[in-house]
Amino acid sequence: MLVNTLITAAFKDSFGRYILKRLTIFEFTNISLYFENIECSKINNKEIRMSIECPICGECHNYIYNLDDFIKRSMIIGGCEKLGLPIFFIGNSKKVEDKVNKYKEITREIYAMI
Repeated sequence: MLVNTLITAAFKDSFGRYILKRLTIFEFTNISLYFENIECSKINNKEIRMSIECPICGECHNYIYNLDDFIKRSMIIGGCEKLGLPIFFIGNSKKVEDKVNKYKEITREIYAMI
């Protein structure tokens, strides 16, 4: 059985933009090399723990995911616990890119109304 280990991670920066990075699930614990406000570690070789300084509220949010989630799910979405807005998307490259493009379009429409 072949497993696609290539994923895309998109994290919101302090300017409200999503920054995308393609990597394998084996490289994911090194995500802090690409995104400065994220700490990532493996727990018992079965789970990944992420600690993210939220670009929306400024607080630190913690997330724990099973490694199987990265393989079996098409996309993982994590958000600000205070406001409920998404701050990251991780998963299938096409799905993540589509979701980021949708949020860019929504943001443009909101600014056009203002």
